Amino acid sequence: MKVKYKKGESIMKKTAILLTLTAMLCASASCGKEGLQSSSKSSSIIADTTAVTTAVAETTAIPTTTAKNTESTTAADKTTANTDNSEDYTGLSGYWYIDGDTSAASIHITKDGKFTAYYPNGIVEERGYVKRELEPTINNYIFYMYRDSGELFQTFSDDGEKEKSDIYMGNDGTPHYVKLYGEGGLGDDGKGPEERFEGSWSCGRAIIEITYKGEGVFHALIKWSGSASSSGLWNYPLIYDNGKLICSGNGTLTHVEFKDAESAPDETVEYTDGAAEFTLEGDRLFWNDLKEHCADDMLFIKD
Repeated sequence: MKVKYKKGESIMKKTAILLTLTAMLCASASCGKEGLQSSSKSSSIIADTTAVTTAVAETTAIPTTTAKNTESTTAADKTTANTDNSEDYTGLSGYWYIDGDTSAASIHITKDGKFTAYYPNGIVEERGYVKRELEPTINNYIFYMYRDSGELFQTFSDDGEKEKSDIYMGNDGTPHYVKLYGEGGLGDDGKGPEERFEGSWSCGRAIIEITYKGEGVFHALIKWSGSASSSGLWNYPLIYDNGKLICSGNGTLTHVEFKDAESAPDETVEYTDGAAEFTLEGDRLFWNDLKEHCADDMLFIKD
């Protein structure tokens, strides 16, 4: 910027202008430093002729795996040139478990790139989507797992394999996920529904008992303890149809309250028009409560 001075202009005025320009330059350098510290992946290299900015660029460590600036580096900020929007995620789809252990944390990835991550107890940890993006710093594609909010959840490299069986997260390769089931889960194992669904399933303080009555008819009894003295009981008559156990509107919810050990419990029927579906997600059971959706963030493990 070239500043012209009129004749007779005082030295004090020149000095004030120079100080103002210097303050602006210092503020710019300070903002550049904050951006480098908060962003986990740089999309461009910002050149600055000042010694302050050069020192920051040389000394600031930029993380690359688990954190991104939620204000400036989200999925929405990605340029379309670096994102493979036509990517087919069929090779990733299925049910993944840490080290192949079905009692460990797991991730379900669908063919359209949506994912749900679960804690070992079957409770949902995160939901989001997968994007295959070009990482300019290494000139290779990376799979980015974004939360629904657009924040980064995890990353793993694209090793070129279309049908993946292993995923190594982050820079150090941990955690290591192994795909144990395809998109069909236990539905692809050749067993009948009475073998796959029947039995006792649990998640936290909720227990589902499914029994087979014959000829495609099942029954589910769910006991969910709210405390040591109270619980909810769901009763569902079920029909097997197209890989699901379905209750079409005659399910019952009863609240049971124990006042003391000697007295019979108080039972209160909350409704008799409940509807639900039960499906197998990998080797776990999902209870889709169509009336109140009380178990949407849960997967039940077979005892």
